Amino acid sequence: MLLAIREKAQGWFAWLIVAFITIPFALWGIQSYLGVGEEPVVASVDGTDITQREVEQQVRQMRERLRTQLGKSYRPELFSDEMLRKQVVEQLVNEAVLRETVKAWNLRVSDDFVRRYIRSIPYFQTNGKFNVEAYNIAVRNQGMTQRSFEESVRMDLVMEQLQRGIIASALATDREVNDLVRLRDQQREVAWLVVSGKKLLEGYTPTEEELKAYYEAHKEQWLIPERVKVEYLLLDPEVVGSAIEVTEEKLREYWRQHQDEFQAPEERRVRHILIAAPEGADAETEAEAKARVEDIYERLQKGEKFEELAKALSEDPGSKEQGGDLGWISPGIMAKAFEEAAYALQKGEISKPVRTPFGFHVLQVVDIKSGGEGGFEAMRDRVEAAYRRQQAEQLLFDKAEKLADLTYENPDSLEVAAEELGLKVQQSDWFDRNGGIGPLASPKVVGAAFSEDVLQEGHNSELIELDEDRVLVLRVVEHEAEQIPPFEQVKEKVTQALKREKASELARKEGEALVAAVNSGDASLEKLAQEKGWKYIEPAFLGRQATQVPAAVVKKAFELPRPDAGKASVAGTDLGAGDYAVLVVQAVKDGDPASLDEAARKREMEQLASRKGNAQFNLMGRFLREKADVEITQEK
Repeated sequence: MLLAIREKAQGWFAWLIVAFITIPFALWGIQSYLGVGEEPVVASVDGTDITQREVEQQVRQMRERLRTQLGKSYRPELFSDEMLRKQVVEQLVNEAVLRETVKAWNLRVSDDFVRRYIRSIPYFQTNGKFNVEAYNIAVRNQGMTQRSFEESVRMDLVMEQLQRGIIASALATDREVNDLVRLRDQQREVAWLVVSGKKLLEGYTPTEEELKAYYEAHKEQWLIPERVKVEYLLLDPEVVGSAIEVTEEKLREYWRQHQDEFQAPEERRVRHILIAAPEGADAETEAEAKARVEDIYERLQKGEKFEELAKALSEDPGSKEQGGDLGWISPGIMAKAFEEAAYALQKGEISKPVRTPFGFHVLQVVDIKSGGEGGFEAMRDRVEAAYRRQQAEQLLFDKAEKLADLTYENPDSLEVAAEELGLKVQQSDWFDRNGGIGPLASPKVVGAAFSEDVLQEGHNSELIELDEDRVLVLRVVEHEAEQIPPFEQVKEKVTQALKREKASELARKEGEALVAAVNSGDASLEKLAQEKGWKYIEPAFLGRQATQVPAAVVKKAFELPRPDAGKASVAGTDLGAGDYAVLVVQAVKDGDPASLDEAARKREMEQLASRKGNAQFNLMGRFLREKADVEITQEK
């Protein structure tokens, strides 16, 4: 709930808080205000404890964020609880260090500012006005008091104050911008050739003695790790959903009991301008996209037409030609942050920049259709979906309990449980401690399959909770210990591996000889390519982000020193797959700072200052953590 509240907060102020503190503020200070009893402590910072309950709640919220962001691409087995816990503990420790710093530095925000901020959160508003009842319900649902909630918000705002103050103090000079442009936009004229190891290896057939010697020297390469095959029973919404009986009478009864939940949603016609910056983009891409969208927002505030800017600047190919028009949207269609921004605006209003997994957006609400209560027929599809979801949750819970009981009472077989619950016993392929595919990729499954009780004693596993709506029970049906297979069994693999190694070695030696020849002045790279029959690529200027040539060539080209007058810089680099590149940097053309107009120079300066400020803030965080008394007592 409180995660949703944060995501519904609008404007640059709230945006900075969300961007800086990824751990939602709902848990800050709870222990002090709720007076809960002693709990397992995961870590402590200067005597302040971080409890197991805090960590587990944050793990659940992080998993929910991943589920929301990734949608159908979400695979819970890729995000183990252990991995998420480690991240959460680190975040909570860093947060606690900064919180203690805030207290020591006596940074504050006033009571009035906190109250005004809370009243501005759209989640607590009805028709644009603060709703006391909605606020009280949300706070109670978190087991908090108004005081504890306000204190958590206060800390959030103070933390933002600290970050903003440090970042805002960073400056970038014209000279730094000029140096950055010269380096970042630098191009290098590169000619190169490819030495083919495969071609050099033509006619080579390794002898039996060579193969056996290679096999003996690289035995660990052929190691087959300990592995198992399992059979298992899986319960998920899809499995139990087929058992749900839906009748008109049941749907109408559900409708009568939950009628207040089925309101025809308010729809909004929205247009937007997108500056793409996929989630997980590097800091430079993120900062550049943010600066661009902020520039667009400023231009809109000065009166430029939304449609014209969308056609010229938006990076959403599906809407830019329509002036950014997305048509009518309703709740649940768009990304959360986008939807919440759209529903916080009045007709004609333009939002401040909004971050979603796709990038930065500026939105405008063009029109609004009021919602209202819909009749059963109009809402029938939604009623049926909600009814099926409710029944599936209950069925899943009931069947999971029975599955646990039946597989415990019949520890040597899954058949009894499968027959009684109407489930199919599924068979896996071999998998090792790195996991299998699908649900068997979960570390929980791997841990159970290789546990003593299941592997050695031959018992069914306990009920394994993969995530909130999937559970599984397994038993091992085949087991192989770690082994190195005999030579004859892997002879073909040995042959291919030896050939690859030989090809790479021959290509590297040939390439190094070519580098030496060019450096000595005996011949040009082009002439050597013609003599040797290697593929030659004519000189061309390449930027640092060039994609038309292998990344290894670009990387090596920008590692080489500038060529001296009349003499190129030469080097070789491995291309993989047995190939080797020899390249010559013939000239260097620096980026031109004079190409920046006033607006572009301003953006570059802002982005550089922002990067410097963030770097300073991160350095401060590391420094403060080193000085703090931090003790991590549990890693889980």
